[in-house]
Amino acid sequence: MNYKGKILIVDDNLDLLDYLKDFFMIYNYEVVLAETGCEGIEKFREFLPDIVISDMRLPDKNGNIVVKEIKEIDKNVPIIIITGYSDHQLILSAMKNGAVDLLKKPFKPNDLKYLINKIETLFRKIKVKLSASFVQWEKRHIIIKNDINIIRSVVDFIFSNIDYISEDVSFMKIGLQELLINAIEHGNLDISNKEKQELLDRGDYNRVLKERMQQPEYRDKFVDINIFSSPEYLKITIQDMGKGFDRTQIPDPENPENFLKECGKGILMAMHAFDNVEYNKVGNCVSLIKHSEFMESKKNIENKADEEESIEVLSKLRQYTKMKEDFDFELNLAAEFQKTFLPKRENLPNFNGVNCDYIFRPLLKVSGDFIDISMLEENVYGYFISDISGHGVAAALISAMLKVFFSLYGKDVLSPQLVFDLLNQEFFSYLNSGEYFTSFYGIYFVEEKKFVYTNANHPAPLLLRVKTGQIIPLNTEGFFVGVFKDSVFEEKEVFLEKGDRILFYTDGVIEAKNFNHEEFGETRLRKMYREGSNTDIPQLLESIKSAVEEFTQHNIEDDIAMVIIEIE
Repeated sequence: MNYKGKILIVDDNLDLLDYLKDFFMIYNYEVVLAETGCEGIEKFREFLPDIVISDMRLPDKNGNIVVKEIKEIDKNVPIIIITGYSDHQLILSAMKNGAVDLLKKPFKPNDLKYLINKIETLFRKIKVKLSASFVQWEKRHIIIKNDINIIRSVVDFIFSNIDYISEDVSFMKIGLQELLINAIEHGNLDISNKEKQELLDRGDYNRVLKERMQQPEYRDKFVDINIFSSPEYLKITIQDMGKGFDRTQIPDPENPENFLKECGKGILMAMHAFDNVEYNKVGNCVSLIKHSEFMESKKNIENKADEEESIEVLSKLRQYTKMKEDFDFELNLAAEFQKTFLPKRENLPNFNGVNCDYIFRPLLKVSGDFIDISMLEENVYGYFISDISGHGVAAALISAMLKVFFSLYGKDVLSPQLVFDLLNQEFFSYLNSGEYFTSFYGIYFVEEKKFVYTNANHPAPLLLRVKTGQIIPLNTEGFFVGVFKDSVFEEKEVFLEKGDRILFYTDGVIEAKNFNHEEFGETRLRKMYREGSNTDIPQLLESIKSAVEEFTQHNIEDDIAMVIIEIE
């Protein structure tokens, strides 16, 4: 197996160590484990991992000391701390000593998604910093209007040619993004923190934000950004056209509790990522300064002490580029192969008594979501939807296995409960590395207008009664598939009428988040679903997908699959 990189995990909880090891190995990382601080530092010296994940509370040393001692060995290694305690002072000390992020226990599925995304981001950065050998200085001037949607692109553009400043610019980008949003929201559009929170609580924030952008007194305001970069330092100045604010409202970076709050966390990230963050007296202009971490390397290059190493690095860079091209080619083939798993749309009109369509949108080129729409017998149809833990290649491989096993059992067994019993037995013997999947399977008997179903901890499909407008979630008792050998699944049935609809979906729809970490949620989904009861199914599915994309400003972080059936 070709490992992407090496991760050292330090924790005295053996079950957690085993779980995280299995979790990261799914994504092709080599994992080194340590149960104490001393052992972790020893193994760091021995194995020189690329990333360290350390608990804050260890039997012999606290995580702050571990962070400090590892940073003394290699100041550039990224360290993520995990903790189930509220020992704020230790957390603050660890962040000051060089930890790049914090993850709180107990973990939720979204926390692990965030963690693997963070790890993937760190590993994607090739440790090659040759730019400083020829860049003297660069100055850029950017003016942006009050459009929140372009902030991410603006930040990416600003950091597109200054990788020689720091090995990891992800936290600088987060901090800069937060400050630009503040400049538009609180500065140019004059939305206070209190007002913003009230709008978010009512669900009116996005509407009011759009309305205020168009009002004459705000429409022509802009944010002025100046960037100066050199091999020595980076300086970014942001000025809005607002009336400013009281600088004493800035969260105290010395108060450790502020690191655990969502509000103001972006500004704290900026203070943590940049060497200097200063506001003017009015409060409508902020300057960010970051000194280069690679000046010493630059001097070595200028002194020709590292010429051989530079040649070797360039050779490796070419090798990595070729590997990436090969991987992209193979991934494209896998994506095309996975498309063959999808239901054939040309077959759906042959399903007498039912109208149906679907949407399938992978986050990456391949997906861990799986849907199957099949004719089991004459006038008997099966509807299956599933979500594999994680996404990408590993999840897609499990999805392929699911397709094979479901094909073996689906057409011969007209009981969703029994199908899940069989799938669980099969996958329990295969999924031994922490993977699992949620699933829903329903069988519709046209002549009886009976829908029989089993839900294995999947987001409940929504039955919309055409006569009453009532929405009924289709839930049953049942755990994830593949986790426990003796899992028990429940089967229920419901009788349908002409015009009734059922919406099946994966959690990528309702858990999609905007920049304020607010989820799209089931409430919004239900509202669109009910209001679109007379809309053609393909059009309604596309409207829901577009609404999720607009809500997240096209920053969806999970696979999305949806199916709607309508009784004719």
